[in-house]
Formats: sequence, structure tokens, C-alpha cells
Amino acid sequence: MPRCRLRHTTKTLLAAVFAVAAPLGAQATPAQAQTRVVEQGTPVYVQGTGICTIGYNDPARHRSFTAAHCGTEGARVELINPVTGARTGAAGTFYRSKAYDGRLGNDWGAIKWDGGVGVGGNGFSGDAWVHPRDIRLGETVCYYGYASRRTNCGPFSGSADNTFFAAAPLSHPGDSGGPMWVPGRGFVGVTSSMWSSNPLPLLRTANFVIGVVPDDGPAVPEARLVGVWAQNAFFPGLTGPVGEALRRVNDAVFRAVAGMGLGVPSALQYS
Repeated sequence: MPRCRLRHTTKTLLAAVFAVAAPLGAQATPAQAQTRVVEQGTPVYVQGTGICTIGYNDPARHRSFTAAHCGTEGARVELINPVTGARTGAAGTFYRSKAYDGRLGNDWGAIKWDGGVGVGGNGFSGDAWVHPRDIRLGETVCYYGYASRRTNCGPFSGSADNTFFAAAPLSHPGDSGGPMWVPGRGFVGVTSSMWSSNPLPLLRTANFVIGVVPDDGPAVPEARLVGVWAQNAFFPGLTGPVGEALRRVNDAVFRAVAGMGLGVPSALQYS
């Protein structure tokens, strides 16, 4: 994401220059792997795209959730041995959300696993879900990704329907699709993108990891995402009843801006 300019993209992070929202895929080399059990946080290779991370397992439907930008509809998916990096060969099929907008709206997909693949539990988040609207500003949100190889956490920073922000250390290529959760409460969504901005005059800017609930919601106009950023830039660290009231007002204002079809200010550029 010059001063006072942000750049938002679903492909690359132009660090310290623009504000960026970037998908976090990576590449893997083919090999024969040993494991055919899917755990939360397991790395997968989506053929034709690259490496992503499993965000949530649904054993009852023999499927797992990850990010939509991790692959194309019908792509075959391979498991990766997290120790050796070896791949299993095709073990499942990738399906994108039909509501995915190619950016940050409904950026989730499901992998339907073939017979013979075991679908494990959700060791990072637990099985319970908590929706972003039920998370308070400042509440801790964590994420895990295969590339980062660690749990990173930061304060919840707001949401626009099913898309939410956490001011956590930025993720890396290969972390996409991994779990995001509130410790002790449950799973929130899959890691979608990251948003980074260099310092702006008179404003306190921050880095954000962006997550998406793996359940189709309304379209998310860019103006509403700008609204989440703006609240954090102009009122950094504001939590409690005042912060929550401002959150509701801020979202209503930027919903109206989006509804009028007004363009994003020139200081905020997306691609």
C-alpha cells in the first residue's frame, strides 16, 4: 500500500511503499509423500496454483476449508508432509465459494477429500465458531500458517460482514487459508490477505492480517474495507463501549458511501 497512498492487491506485497492486500500462495516441488491425514494447519498443494494451509476441518462432510484464491474450481489438491515437504499426489478436489469477488469478499473455498484420506480435528481453534460481529475490538485473534510455522496474534481491529482485520504480524506466502481464531472461544475464519501501510502524516497506521468467514455473506464493497482501515488510523487502540459505538457508526457511514457508488479516494488505490 507516495505518502498518503495505499495500494491494495491480492497478489503481492509492495512492502513499505503502499498498503497491500495480497494472497499468500507459494510453490512446491513434486515428490512422493507419506501422510494422508489432514489436520488443521496442514499444508496443501493446489495444482496449478501453489501451497496453502488448511484452515478448518469438517469431518462430518469429509472436507476442509481454505482460501478461495488458493486455486481454481475443480483443481486437484495434494497433501504435503510438513516435515519432508513431499507430496502425496492428488487426494482431493478444490471448490471455490460461488460468491468470491476476486478480492477480499468471500475469499474461501472447500476441499472435498477422496476416499482413504483421513480428516482430523481442529487443534488450533477447537471446533466451535465465533462470528466477527461477536468479537470485541481489541480482543486477541491468532492465526497459524505453514510458511510462518508459528502462531501469531494481535488485536481484533474490525470487520465488514464476513471479512475481518487483526493487527497481527504479517503473514507469508503459503499461510493463505490457515486458521484464525479467538483463544478460548473458537474459530473465526481463514487467512485471506494482508494489508500493510507505511507511516502517514498525523496518522498511526498499522499492519493487518485479513481473514474471511468460510460461509457466503454479502458482497464487501471496497469502501467498507477503507472504513475499517480509517477507524484504526484515526482512532487507534480505541476499544470498549465507545470503540464499539464508533465501529457501528463508522460502518453505517461507509455502507452509505458504498451504496452511493462513490469511488475510493485517490489516496487509496486498489488493484
